[in-house]
Amino acid sequence: MQELGEITYPHRMATAHVIIKCKTGLEDQVVEQLRKIDGVKNIHRTSGEFDILAKVEAMDYQSLRKIIRWKIFTEDCIESITTLMCMRRSMCTIVE
Repeated sequence: MQELGEITYPHRMATAHVIIKCKTGLEDQVVEQLRKIDGVKNIHRTSGEFDILAKVEAMDYQSLRKIIRWKIFTEDCIESITTLMCMRRSMCTIVE
């Protein structure tokens, strides 16, 4: 593995990746609803056990939890979610 360099993040946003299982046939509806939520930065449709992977950011972890619990998980089209909270780091090393 070759070290390519270090990246300094310009801010310290709280970040989570939310893995979503939708009710059958409602995946597009969930994607449209996610697009309207402040803090949802990326949305990817997936295949397999889960249907959608979304990256969510907020100023702090309390705000992040509120977005996930009260804005995302309240959607009627969602069967379940799994949340992966990212650990805070000021530096990241990219390796190849």
